[in-house]
Amino acid sequence: MKRLLIFAALSVTLACAKTPPALSLEASVAFKATQVVRALDILRDTAIAAHAQTPPLMPEATTRQVVLYHQSTVKVIQTAPYGWRAVSETGLNELAGHLSPSDKALLAPYLALVKAVIAEVK
Repeated sequence: MKRLLIFAALSVTLACAKTPPALSLEASVAFKATQVVRALDILRDTAIAAHAQTPPLMPEATTRQVVLYHQSTVKVIQTAPYGWRAVSETGLNELAGHLSPSDKALLAPYLALVKAVIAEVK
């Protein structure tokens, strides 16, 4: 668990990179969206890896919820580059609300990572 927290802290540091100042508005929006997608990928990959353990650390239904949240949020980011933040935050809060306490504890660092990266988007 300690390793997960260190990884999450490192990921937050790396993922919250500041937008390069010389970018146009469109490039800046795309840069920030890419940072969020990377954090979402980490959340999804963690859920899949937890389910793949023997015995599984996370049930298939929970893993499916995380993967579906990832898919829908990435689609929203791609189709609405200027209006995805609120949808992403709402979806993340709903996902966290539907997790069992043990699944929530396992995914807590990664949920925090996604929240932190979304919060960096202004």
